[in-house]
Amino acid sequence: MSGETTPLTAAEALLAGLARRGVEYLYLNAGTDFASIVEAYAGRAGLEFPTPIVCPHENLAVGMAHGYALASGKPQAVMVHVSVGTANCVCALLNAARDQVPLLLAAGRTPLYEQGRRGARDAPIHWAQEMFDQGGLVRELVKWDYELRDAMQAEIVVDRALAIARAAPAGPVYLTLPREVLAEEIAARAILPAETAVPRAPAPDPGDVERLAQLVSEAELPIIIISGGGAASASQSLETMQAFGQFVRRFGIGVVEYLGRRVRLPATHPLHLGSDNRVALERADLILAIDADVPWMPTVAAPRPSARVVHIGVDPLYVRYPIRSFRTDLALATTLGQLLPPLTAALDHRAAIGRVDYAARARRIQELAAERRAELEGRRSRIANEGRMTRGWLTMCLNAAVSRDDCIVSEYWVERELLERELPGTYFATPPAGGLGWGLPAALGIAQFEADKREAPVVVAALGDGSYMFANPAACHQTAAALKLPVLTVVCNNRQWGAVEWAARSVYPQGHAAHGGTPVPLSSLEPAPAFEKYVEASGGHGERVTDPRELPGALERALHAVRRERRQALLNVICE
Repeated sequence: MSGETTPLTAAEALLAGLARRGVEYLYLNAGTDFASIVEAYAGRAGLEFPTPIVCPHENLAVGMAHGYALASGKPQAVMVHVSVGTANCVCALLNAARDQVPLLLAAGRTPLYEQGRRGARDAPIHWAQEMFDQGGLVRELVKWDYELRDAMQAEIVVDRALAIARAAPAGPVYLTLPREVLAEEIAARAILPAETAVPRAPAPDPGDVERLAQLVSEAELPIIIISGGGAASASQSLETMQAFGQFVRRFGIGVVEYLGRRVRLPATHPLHLGSDNRVALERADLILAIDADVPWMPTVAAPRPSARVVHIGVDPLYVRYPIRSFRTDLALATTLGQLLPPLTAALDHRAAIGRVDYAARARRIQELAAERRAELEGRRSRIANEGRMTRGWLTMCLNAAVSRDDCIVSEYWVERELLERELPGTYFATPPAGGLGWGLPAALGIAQFEADKREAPVVVAALGDGSYMFANPAACHQTAAALKLPVLTVVCNNRQWGAVEWAARSVYPQGHAAHGGTPVPLSSLEPAPAFEKYVEASGGHGERVTDPRELPGALERALHAVRRERRQALLNVICE
């Protein structure tokens, strides 16, 4: 700091407060409300600020922050332009909220005064952009929202916002910043360096642990259904994964990564039962739903009537979901990492006094897992022999092309069963809210985090054509070029919104749409753009692929451009 007597603007205090609390980047899309932010970065005032990342679209800004938080485990910050910029963030903010990602979204607020104050209104938009309640745009999606009212509050408010965003269950918060307040000056000594301690996620109740241990020890076929969410550092994830793998092997518990959005167990683990939850619903007498907002689809199947169901997570009832009625015999509000040690001790005690044969149970589950792997190998052979450009073939080719450490960000088309991932941080899938346009921005955020590594892994954005267009691809590729982020984008291009067609046929299996041919009304995306030209316009490598036999070679060329030439690349794969 340049000196205790040097006055600072609220904007400078706010930026310094972010940096002091470990926020490395500020993803932003600026407007007239940013005058004091611009001045702060121009002058710096001897302070450390987060590095600004200029994003040509707000969805990109929030999506990149989301991806960086997933990879780093750290809360991120975004700032956008008043009400209109906030409106462009809503879809991405819903994704972050449902994915339990800590994120501070700040937005300017139309100047309060019409004249007489620094920062008062001086453009026609300053009347039309004002809202009675700007925070109401996002209030249902955030844990906390507030409007900065005085420069003296700047660092206090930043500290509170980040602490609330990080507290379990993590999620986004929202802060509005009037232009006049950002321009106010305070003495440097008014800045408060203290940081609010963030409470740990709740530890499991000892009585509930004992009840759970009894259920697990008495079960004949216990199976975990795990989905996953939230941000965690790679070291924490690896430690938890290793402990989890040892735990299920030791006590004979099968694992299904149903709707899995992270790698929670290596694909080669002997008790891994894949991503299809049918084996759990049809055969398990005990189901442990861990971090699973939707452990099964009630319209399709449900657990056996005699089966017991336990829900585990920092928010096992998902209290922000208006309706959710999955059967719950026991609920534990805790994390997997905090649950494993006391549950292990309780199960060991029961084995010692009751001679529970966990090993025999583990052998039965290993047999089920072996049967699944054999079926999967047969499916792989059939896909390879069909000679068609399907999602399955595309997934198999991608699986063969990437390395063990590379990261795949999937927005819908990757078939998880065919993708063998072993390490945490190497696979991220669409947040449960399903707000399209998430995948490519998130991949850029992950690539930004990985860029500083000596051997940076390749980050692949696996997108459908609809989700690619939702991502504002011109903005994404321009930012990738500006930041030198060589992401590989693979577009599975079937020239339609497949989910729209699937839904129509599912709800009306005997209806007009089901018997009227493909595509059904309202689902066509013809004429399909030449997506490969988007990346070429920003200096990247682009190819259109139509022949399934040419896909492995195209992937090899694209990965060469990414790994060796350090250029972004895109494959426009014309699929069925």
